[in-house]
Amino acid sequence: MDKLIVVFSDSHRSSFNMSEVMKRYPGAECVIHLGDGEDDTSYLSLGPETGLLTVRGNCDIMSDAPEIYRVNLCGIDMIMCHGHAFGVKYDVSRYEAYAASQNCDIALFGHTHTPYKNVVRNGEKTVTVFNPGSISRPTTGKPTYGLIKIGDGGFEITCLTV
Repeated sequence: MDKLIVVFSDSHRSSFNMSEVMKRYPGAECVIHLGDGEDDTSYLSLGPETGLLTVRGNCDIMSDAPEIYRVNLCGIDMIMCHGHAFGVKYDVSRYEAYAASQNCDIALFGHTHTPYKNVVRNGEKTVTVFNPGSISRPTTGKPTYGLIKIGDGGFEITCLTV
């Protein structure tokens, strides 16, 4: 059975859309928030089996969350950050190079409010770099979030609208 990880970013003091999305995934393995409203996750009703990981964004001034976090979830090695320190609004290449140097499977970031997905190589290893967009203030269109499905054959990352 696939394990599900729900990825949010840039909620900016609004938990409504996150709450609506979580109704779709009551058995999610983990929720990840990539900053700028990371404390909005405190309003979510998560089951005891659902983990929560957050990183600090440039607007999370009082947050104790780390700026960069590395974790292995269900056998998948991930790094995550908000992205502002890498200048991702202007060019994602610095973060992609960092991700490749970390030899991880997935590198998550936010900050741009725009979904993004790319695969970069480091020798024979590939890293999927992913931004779920914004769950409350998208640059265009509807609010978005990410879904990572992890199964026996690896993982799949999808960007979905609310």
